[in-house]
Amino acid sequence: MPTKKWILPEGIEDILPEQAYWLELKRREVIETFLSYGYGLVIPPLIEYHDSLLSNASEDLDLQTFKLIDQETGKQLGLRADITSQISRIYSTYSSPGEINRYCYFDHVVRANSRQSKGSRIPIHAGAELIGNSEIKNDAEIVNLILDIVKIFSKNKIYLDLGHVGIFKKLISFSNLSKDDEKNIKELIKSKSSSEIKKYMNSLDVDETLKSCICNFPKMHGPIENISKDSDNFKNFNLDIDDDVKYMKDLCNLIDSKHNDVEIKYDFCELPGFDYEKGILLSVYIENDSHEVAIGGQYNFDEDNLTGIGFSVDVRYLLETQDLSEKLVNNSGKWILKT
Repeated sequence: MPTKKWILPEGIEDILPEQAYWLELKRREVIETFLSYGYGLVIPPLIEYHDSLLSNASEDLDLQTFKLIDQETGKQLGLRADITSQISRIYSTYSSPGEINRYCYFDHVVRANSRQSKGSRIPIHAGAELIGNSEIKNDAEIVNLILDIVKIFSKNKIYLDLGHVGIFKKLISFSNLSKDDEKNIKELIKSKSSSEIKKYMNSLDVDETLKSCICNFPKMHGPIENISKDSDNFKNFNLDIDDDVKYMKDLCNLIDSKHNDVEIKYDFCELPGFDYEKGILLSVYIENDSHEVAIGGQYNFDEDNLTGIGFSVDVRYLLETQDLSEKLVNNSGKWILKT
């Protein structure tokens, strides 16, 4: 019997030998897959100066970041809540202007609260970033890679939801709403509560046609072949939205050519947890699970309009859902592999 039972903070947990062994096996396989696509492994520091960690990042990311004071310099430090911003810093520091580069990672992040982390405040993320080019073939490369990585962790059927935050942003730009109103509308859309969205929109002074479009967002999901018909009214506000929809359809065709076992749908209610994303959004689910196991998308993180696309897989969440076929068991004080 343990001599003393220590209690960890809520959302903070150990990974014991049974799961740690499985995690290490998967980590090796994931990194080999990243390398096969041409992505270089990086290990950014867990802690950085606050201003560099959150340079041009979102308010949402700032709220999830633990802050502390460096006792040597007196400057404010931050524990990373997301690795994408660090990849952007690495690219800006070590790459030439306009250069295309690919990076990958497999590491912890730390969250100030568990709201976006499925209960854990120290998620383990495996992810990749392609920076410096926004051609559709590169977007397809990232989507194919995210699906290959999820398949390493699960043999269940996989579902891919495609969203586009640019469509939401272009629509909302036609209203003169406050940032708080925009944020509340985004949260209501993500919840897909038609009645709550309608109630909230009716309380605002907004063009009736725009109000109708926003209220219809919870219905804007389904088979990709329906996307043009379902989004036809959006063109009344911005013809660029038609190009966005076509881009999503073309991207799906490229993905389907490699992963025809994955069910692809569009969902305009898929909006980002951190608001630096600017275009295509990705959410991956596995069969019999309502939580996304991976997210990603395009982003713009730089005053020079630097464009990237990337994703992160929530490895810790997948770890909790695994039925381990081989694991370590404790036998008289020795850990032995059991299959």
